Amino acid sequence: MKLSANFVSSRRSPRNGFSLVELVLSLAVLLVLTSLAIPVIVRSLQSYQLNSSAAQLAGMLKFTKFDAIRQNTKVSCQIAQSGGNWLVWVDSNGNLAVDGAEPEMVISGTTTLLPAASVPSPNPIIAALGPGASALPWMVLSGANTSITYDQRGVLNYVGSATIYALYLGNASDPSSGYRAIIMLPSGAVQVWASSSSGNWWRVS
Repeated sequence: MKLSANFVSSRRSPRNGFSLVELVLSLAVLLVLTSLAIPVIVRSLQSYQLNSSAAQLAGMLKFTKFDAIRQNTKVSCQIAQSGGNWLVWVDSNGNLAVDGAEPEMVISGTTTLLPAASVPSPNPIIAALGPGASALPWMVLSGANTSITYDQRGVLNYVGSATIYALYLGNASDPSSGYRAIIMLPSGAVQVWASSSSGNWWRVS
């Protein structure tokens, strides 16, 4: 028995493409998934940038400490506003200017240095540092031009009594990604703390 050419063609040729309804439904699902994913991706990117800036800033302070020990003299980490950004550098030669051989970083974009009034209370950090540290004065240096100096022993060089210094990082217009705090103890130790927008601080490093 022979099959006609028309019959064979109709059985073997698949239906090509999608219908308009299928295409519209696929696009609708894609748009819904995209709208759900974009805020998560943006928040993750902001959190990554915040963590990166905090780690870099802590690294600059640690380098300042070790540079002071290496040179057996006082060395300062300078922080200065430059337009909408913050410039941080290790002033190894003490000339208050950025030189090519000195480590430097720029804090820019959504992450910036914040004053004390813009972040949650640091009381959980102070309590976690223990009775000895909680009895010391607390000074927030971020939000204004400043310098942090280490002496030849690698300890903080401060005017007056021993003081705990703090630098805060965050997004001033969007607190959803949280905050970071760089804590400098009089001994020269540098700690990094993180907080959600609600203020539950925990130590990162």
